[in-house]
Amino acid sequence: MRLSLRKTGGNALSILTSDVMNRATSFVLYALVGRQLGAHEFGQLSLALTLFYVFQVLAVAGLKTFITRQVAKDRAQTAAYFINGCMSAAITSFFSLLVLFSFVRLMHYPPATSLVILLLSLGLFPYAFSAVCEGVFQAWERMRYIAYVNVPVNAVKIGCAFLLLNWKNGLYVVILILLSSLIVIAVIEAWIMFRRFPRQQSAFDPRFSLSMIRSASTFLGIDGTTAVINSLNIVLLSKLANETQVGLFSAAMQLMTPLMLVYQSIALSVFPIMCRKVEPGFQSLKQIAEDSIELLLALTLPVVAGIFFLGDWALSVLYKNPVFLQTFPALRIVMWIMVFRVFTCVFGQVLVAGHREKINLRIVVVDTLVNLLVGWPLISHYGLYGAAIAVLLTSFADFSQHYIVVSRLFSGFPVARIVWKPAVAASCMTAFLAMPTGRAGILSGVSATLIYGGALLALAIWASGGLRRFRERYRPLLS
Repeated sequence: MRLSLRKTGGNALSILTSDVMNRATSFVLYALVGRQLGAHEFGQLSLALTLFYVFQVLAVAGLKTFITRQVAKDRAQTAAYFINGCMSAAITSFFSLLVLFSFVRLMHYPPATSLVILLLSLGLFPYAFSAVCEGVFQAWERMRYIAYVNVPVNAVKIGCAFLLLNWKNGLYVVILILLSSLIVIAVIEAWIMFRRFPRQQSAFDPRFSLSMIRSASTFLGIDGTTAVINSLNIVLLSKLANETQVGLFSAAMQLMTPLMLVYQSIALSVFPIMCRKVEPGFQSLKQIAEDSIELLLALTLPVVAGIFFLGDWALSVLYKNPVFLQTFPALRIVMWIMVFRVFTCVFGQVLVAGHREKINLRIVVVDTLVNLLVGWPLISHYGLYGAAIAVLLTSFADFSQHYIVVSRLFSGFPVARIVWKPAVAASCMTAFLAMPTGRAGILSGVSATLIYGGALLALAIWASGGLRRFRERYRPLLS
């Protein structure tokens, strides 16, 4: 069965818009604090937000993904999962808060820094409640509500921070703005839950809530291990190299963030469909996975080709500082992880939809060990380039594990049949970019993209057996 591009695309766009707005406002907030308050306050905010992002994983405790899967399968249980999910989130948030308090005391931070961290940590409660609401929104495939709430609230947050910091207010005002925005998002999303979703009679059931927490523990393990692996190379670089190397590595990874957000958004929007299409033989689930990977590869391969030839130009435009051009060789290494993540992103959702999330947990644990074992010696000897190689090797290990498991589940997976059309089209694009034209910029990028699009369309028509059959084949996808 083909995916409905309109519905899937709308849901993916909603999540993408919300994620982009969240990351963009975080970046602007960092810049405002650095400019108006100085390096010390900037460091305090960075530490507080880093700890908040780590401990929010413990606060949510995997409930968002668990609720999405269960409600997508049986929407009649929406009220039960919402009420008990909120109570479960309150319990896990309180536990997360206690752990964070203990961590701050053990680290012996200065009193002012500790107060900033502890004030922001109060936002763990509304953040966890929002995660429960958004899990229901995703299960009902109404991701637009997430964007409706997050986009305006984040815009107001930045406006308030800009005005108050220009009036020479301190960092505590910024923390209060962040807390207020988290509370407002939670309240509005709860209001949407009561107004836009069926109101079945349901009450708090302690046993059901504890059962939810136990069932979601695997997702907690996956999310927690993922948080560790995402920060591991930065930590190793900061210890084994220096802060400049950390900045260059982050600059290279940041250039790929927009496409990674597209991966995440499409995968999340397709996940409820996958949950409903699990049947003996997994043929429908296999078709959804093939369609998703084909779409993501068509988006990814031209980006990889563009970065290989135009990455230095992109770095100079984005960061406007010649020092960041030093990261271009490392960027040419890490850019290949985008190809591997096309598969792992979709395969990971397949395993969760098929109630095999424990395999996902095993995979991320192995990935963490691989990253540590190869990253430590590589980074200690080669610094930035060692970190880039470590990320690539870890991504390949991640892809290999996912592919072996999913291939067995589906009794084979036709990678070559999916890859060849975008790969050949990307080769045409690469041939154009490799020509010694003497200029690199927007014109070259647009021309190469048009060549890629034309080649991909021609190959798709030819592979379908003509224009008429091409329309018949892809009409369900575009309906």
